[in-house]
Amino acid sequence: MSEPLALAVVGAGRAGRARVRALEASATARLAGVVSQGAPDGPSFAGVLADPGVDGVILCTPNLQHAAQASAALEARKHVLVEFPAAASPDEFRALLERAAEQDVVLHEEHIELLSPSQAWLRERARALGAPRTGTLTFTGSAEGWIADPALAGTPALCALARLHRLVDLFGEAEVRSAALACSDGPGYRLEVELGFAASGRVTLIEQRAPGSARGTHWAVECERGTIGNPPAEPASGLFARDLDCFVARVREVAAPYVSDARCAHVFELVAAIERCLC
Repeated sequence: MSEPLALAVVGAGRAGRARVRALEASATARLAGVVSQGAPDGPSFAGVLADPGVDGVILCTPNLQHAAQASAALEARKHVLVEFPAAASPDEFRALLERAAEQDVVLHEEHIELLSPSQAWLRERARALGAPRTGTLTFTGSAEGWIADPALAGTPALCALARLHRLVDLFGEAEVRSAALACSDGPGYRLEVELGFAASGRVTLIEQRAPGSARGTHWAVECERGTIGNPPAEPASGLFARDLDCFVARVREVAAPYVSDARCAHVFELVAAIERCLC
């Protein structure tokens, strides 16, 4: 048996704490430290990258910090697991992939919603019901903390990355047909994006964020042989542990990712297309 992979968590917010719990319960990886602005006496990011005893990092920082941190870690020949989005543009993402290949290390972008029981249920429904004709996917979420700051979170299109991945996972490659953004006086917005799919049909993605808004996702997509509605409610526990296992397998066994680099790049292209529509 190989020694557990020594991984440092960068960022101690909700995702960072979940990553720490997953590492503490893992048999194949171990916690090598937590880099946090709230713990000045703890390890620094530079110190972690310089430490030969650290095999990799898990980046759980605000969106627009990911690419620079990932690039620095790859340069230091550390494996990188990064919460989505790994970058802010397709070119930035491809540059990270090239750097990972040059350094012979793994760059792994997290998409735990694709590992969820709800997504598995949606995949079964999509296979049974055929190509989409029309419908909506509506996401609601809060507009508080760093997610409400475009300098940290990025554009509304970038913040919609997870829902774009879920749709492409179900229906295949897509194109952006139109996009509209309505902003409120304070933090918050409503983004509407019409996606056309290579197979057939279209789905409108609606992203609404407002202070105090509860997180939720609503599906209503009419397909060839019926309608995809909301998946059954069920606990989605253990997803960070599953993602960690996939990352370790990529490092130790050269296993394939559960989302291909090509698929990730395609979704970044959708983000860029939405941004162009909104200019």
